[in-house]
This record gives sequence, C-alpha cells and structure tokens, in this order.
Amino acid sequence: MMPSWLPGRLVVLAGVAGLLIVGCGQPNQYQKPPPPQVSVMAPVQKSVTEYLEFSGMTQPMETVEIRARVKGFLEERHFVEGGIVTQGQLLLVIDEEPFQIQLEAARTRLREAEAALEQATVSKAREVARAQVKLAESQLHLANQEEQRLSNLIARKVATDAEMDQAVATRQAREAEVESAKARLEQETASYDTTILSCEAAVESARIAVRNADLDLSYCRMHAPIGGRISRVNYDIGNLVGDGESSVLATIVKVDPIHAYATISENDVLKTPALRQVGAVENPDPIPVELGIPGQPGFPVVGKIDYADPRFDGETGTLRTRGLFPNAAGSLLPGMFVRMRIPVAEKPNSLLVPERALGTDQSGEFVLVVRPDNVVEQRIVKTSVTIDGYRVVEGNLAVSDHVIVDGLLRARPGEEVSPELMSSPASLANSHDLAGRR
Repeated sequence: MMPSWLPGRLVVLAGVAGLLIVGCGQPNQYQKPPPPQVSVMAPVQKSVTEYLEFSGMTQPMETVEIRARVKGFLEERHFVEGGIVTQGQLLLVIDEEPFQIQLEAARTRLREAEAALEQATVSKAREVARAQVKLAESQLHLANQEEQRLSNLIARKVATDAEMDQAVATRQAREAEVESAKARLEQETASYDTTILSCEAAVESARIAVRNADLDLSYCRMHAPIGGRISRVNYDIGNLVGDGESSVLATIVKVDPIHAYATISENDVLKTPALRQVGAVENPDPIPVELGIPGQPGFPVVGKIDYADPRFDGETGTLRTRGLFPNAAGSLLPGMFVRMRIPVAEKPNSLLVPERALGTDQSGEFVLVVRPDNVVEQRIVKTSVTIDGYRVVEGNLAVSDHVIVDGLLRARPGEEVSPELMSSPASLANSHDLAGRR
C-alpha cells in the first residue's frame, strides 16, 4: 500500500523534470520589428507664378465737396442721401428770390448806362463849335479883304487914315474870334471824348455787375460736378447756409474706378524692378495688380499700378504705390483694408511638396525620400513660395521621387520603411498655373 504523501511528491518531481527538459532546448533569438509605416507622395510639378503680397486701403478716385457759395436759406434737396448721383444732376437749391431781385437791379443800371452812352454819342456840341470856327474864319477873311481894299484907297488918296485904323482893328478882332472858336472846339472835343469814355466805362461796370448777379443766382442751384456716391446733407432744409463761410453741404466720392494705396518695403521694391519704372518711363507697360477683400477667398479684382512715389519714405523705408481697379458694382468702398498682390516671377515646371513634409536641422530645410529599396534618404532643399499648404522646393529632388509626408518621426535616414503611396490633391493636379506668395 502506497503512503498518502507519495502522489503529491511525484507530481512535484514531474514538474521539475519538465522544467529541466525545457531549459535544455534552443536559446532565445532577437526578432527585428517590422519597418514603420509612412505615407509618401510624389512632388507635384506645375508652373507657378510668384507674387508679392501686401496690404492696402481703398480711396476714391475723386472727392468733391458741395459748398454753399452764396448766403441764403436752403430750400430744396433732389437726391437720396448715400445714393448714386450722376454728373450734372441738380442736388440742392438755395432761395433764389433775393438774387433774382439783385439781377434785375443790375440789369436796370446797365440800361441806364447804355442810355447815357447813347446820349453822349449823339451830342452836337462838338459840331456847333466846329461851325463857329468856320464862321469866325470867314469873318476874318472878310476883315482881311476890307483892310487890303482900304490900303489901296489910301495909296490913291481916296480913303482916310481913320478908316484904315478901323479896318485893322476889325481884322484883329476877327483873328481873336477865330482863336477863341478854335479853343472852344478843342474843349468840346476833349469833353466829348471824356464823356464817351466815362459812359463806356459805366456800361462795362454795369455789365460786370449783371454777370456777378447772374453768377450769384446760378450758385443757388447746385449740380453734381462728378458722378458717384453722395454723403448725407450736413444742413436740413430751412437752415441758413453760407453765412460767413462756404458751408460744406455734402460730399461726392467717385468710386468707379477706385484707387487702393499701399506701402511696400524697400527690399520688396528692389526685388521688383517694374515698380521703380512707374512714372519714370513714358507710357510703360502697365503692372497688373490683383485685389482681394479680407475674409473672402482669392483676388477677384484685377487692376493696374498707375502711380508710385518718386522717392522712399526715409522714416519707414517704404514706397507708397497706388493701384487702379474697376468697381462698377460698387462693392469696394473707400477706406476698406484690402489685400493686393503683383506678379514678380514665373517659375515653370516647379516642384511642390506639402509643408508638413519639410524638416529643418543645422544644414537647413530638408525632405525625406524613400528610395526604390524602401530605405530613407535625406535631401537638402531650398524653399520659396507657399501655395495652399504646399511649398515650392528646389534642390536634389525629382518628380519621380517619393517624399515622406506622414510618419516623419518614425523614419530615420538609412533605415527601411514601409511606404504607402498617396495621390496628389485634385486642386493641384487639375490646375495649369498656380499662384504663390512670398
């Protein structure tokens, strides 16, 4: 009979024997982990236009203030505040009656001056004085003949010396009358000319007064000198305007086309030679410029650079430039902050990779490329413009390479990876020309 403790010991001994048999088998070996999973993508090859982007502010092409040029009470308004007015449109009317009265009074004074001139012109005083000169000269001629006749009679002892003295005295009297008549004629002639000049001056002065009164009357009706958007009226109907100053009643701004001003740094201007030629060359080729509104995608409005300051601002080191943009719909209002860009370079057949595929170390920027044998290789690249999350790269990179996009932290140069090919985004694959910004 087997003791009761023996089966338990037999079980323990069997377990120990089993452990000894296992310990005497094959030793453990290191199992290499599988290559890490990474996502790769071939660079996208496209033609890229490099743009210089900057901010600006819109300003109206023209601004005109409607002012009261005469003093009077505002009587009429013929526009909607904030609306569009056309050139020549009647806007405001000041009470015209006082100015109409002034015009009629000026016209009356003109008629009086014209009548005085006509009366002076038909005056006969000068003709009368000329006739008196002729009469005195005739009487002098008779006196000379009488003196000559008596001189002949005295030679024949027929006339007396007393008769001769009388004839001489008569001749001298007639000579004095001729001189007096000539002096009177000169006086009348001078008086006639002076009167005519005075009357003509009075007529001209009256005509000027009529023109001034007519001009003041025309100032009562204010028309739009330009077309555009008009502001509110600063004075309500019934107010006295133009009292001591030319009151600004409203303002018109021309918004089609519209200007946008911007300041560009000296470095960017030096990289864009065309900006330095604006205004320096007669009829240069226009520089295209695109405009976008913050908060809205893209640059939908295309215009041109039509002005640049002739010198840099010494305090800020910037150049003030101006773009001209169509604005028929009136969507651009003066004072808006806008985005602007101008093309500076064309880059045909450029290679683009996602920005997240780029890494940086002491050597600069790089990408990790998976070779055909699935081994990772580091390539140093130079980057330029950014386009919708993609960066244009230059360097030892081909369109056939596979660039690691996701899983960069799991990849090491010289080590093997398990690549998974990603497709290029449709937005880049279907476009022919891309726009990048500095």
